[in-house]
Amino acid sequence: MQHSGSDRREFFRINDSVVIEFKPVEKTHVGEVAKRISQSSDNDGDSERAQLRTMQNVFSHLLDQISQHDREMARALRLLDDKVNLIAQRIERHNNPINPDKLTDVNLSGGGVALLVATPIPPRDYVELFMQLVPSASTIHTLATVIGCDKIEQAPSETPYLLRMAFTHMDEMDRNVLIRHTLKRQAERLREGELTGAMTLIES
Repeated sequence: MQHSGSDRREFFRINDSVVIEFKPVEKTHVGEVAKRISQSSDNDGDSERAQLRTMQNVFSHLLDQISQHDREMARALRLLDDKVNLIAQRIERHNNPINPDKLTDVNLSGGGVALLVATPIPPRDYVELFMQLVPSASTIHTLATVIGCDKIEQAPSETPYLLRMAFTHMDEMDRNVLIRHTLKRQAERLREGELTGAMTLIES
């Protein structure tokens, strides 16, 4: 089965630090949370932020299509895309300043996240997550299902369980932001010489 460029990018994994909050969701409330996530962009009260997110979504689709036929045009669009991102990140950092004391180490991709937690959550349960990315301060709201939650002997005693989750519901604009973030961070790690073999916490 062939995957599109966007689909393939969902599987890139990185070791990262984010501000993350999560809570289990009762199965009877899953539909309600999923609906709230799907409508999040429509309810965005900050018109400038909403417009920037919409522009970013359009650029992502254009880049996927144009890069296959015209690399120079795609490069020009990426430069314009970078300018929009800088403005959007400034707005995000102003509205949602990052608290460094709340950063958590995670293994992250466009399709899921893994992190060490204090208490186990059963597989196939649903979890609602809010993630604030660094340094952009972009906030990702998603619903995820638990793939596994295993006790790790080498883990710190206060967080002995490795919780692995796959994203099931996410606004498309948030997904594009997350995928771009993971690709950028992966490129940074490669430039720094970090081994990609360390990125193995999430099962695809």
